[in-house]
Amino acid sequence: MKLELQNITKYYGKYPALKNVSAILTEGVYGLLGPNGAGKTTLINILIGILSANGGTICLDGKNTAKMGRRYFDKIGYMPQYPQFYANFTVREFLTYMCQLKGVDKANESIGSALKFVNLEEHYSRKIGSLSGGMRQRLGIAQAILNNPKLLVLDEPTAGLDPGERIRFRNLISRLANERIILLATHIVSDVEYIAKEILLLQKGTLVMQGTPSELEKSIKGKVWEIFANEKDMALMVDTYCVSNIKQQGTSYLLRVVNNDKPFENAKPVAPNLDDLFLYTFFQSSEGQV
Repeated sequence: MKLELQNITKYYGKYPALKNVSAILTEGVYGLLGPNGAGKTTLINILIGILSANGGTICLDGKNTAKMGRRYFDKIGYMPQYPQFYANFTVREFLTYMCQLKGVDKANESIGSALKFVNLEEHYSRKIGSLSGGMRQRLGIAQAILNNPKLLVLDEPTAGLDPGERIRFRNLISRLANERIILLATHIVSDVEYIAKEILLLQKGTLVMQGTPSELEKSIKGKVWEIFANEKDMALMVDTYCVSNIKQQGTSYLLRVVNNDKPFENAKPVAPNLDDLFLYTFFQSSEGQV
């Protein structure tokens, strides 16, 4: 399966929320990474049909999705950033309702399979209002996969989750990736660092980079440094440079600095990671003299 975005453009009034975004996605997990306001949710809403683009086309296996109509939407599963649930519905009542909305055949079978997948089988009779935050997020995944979608779109799916639930959620996503395209929009690097086939970096409505995590990390090779400093120098460096991490070691501090040039004579180059890339790409102009 192949999803092609061709010059997707969207304006809100005169403000360009998306500017000629083009990408090709095949089966696997894709991370859509960018700070708040980058255009991630706008792009998602165009993909799933909530918004219309002002320009560009989306093609699925060579067919214009605008002309496919229901045949395209039947292939989509979507989990919004903040799923809205009916607190007094039981888990099963809610999923039955969603099956009716989606026109899912064999609803009981689909519900049973989805609950088993997200490990909520034992909670099917509980009121949604009594579920924990992590369980509600897993219920959000369950409703998104009821129709066995070929395109699964997740908008900030780990918002508000503790580290344990976040890891569990990532594992669920990885297991879903076979024979479908998953687009996971987030501003949290760790959500996609280990599971994404490729990452798309969106900045101010423009797709600035796309590639595998290792390819993207290599793009800033030679621009990440480590340096030991005392407390006074550490404070000065934080004010002057893009610092991605500070670790206290005894009376000194080990700083990880993202900068085009060697910041100090005793700075040592280190291998970049995606946090460094995120900082370099999105915050270099506002935090320090990259």
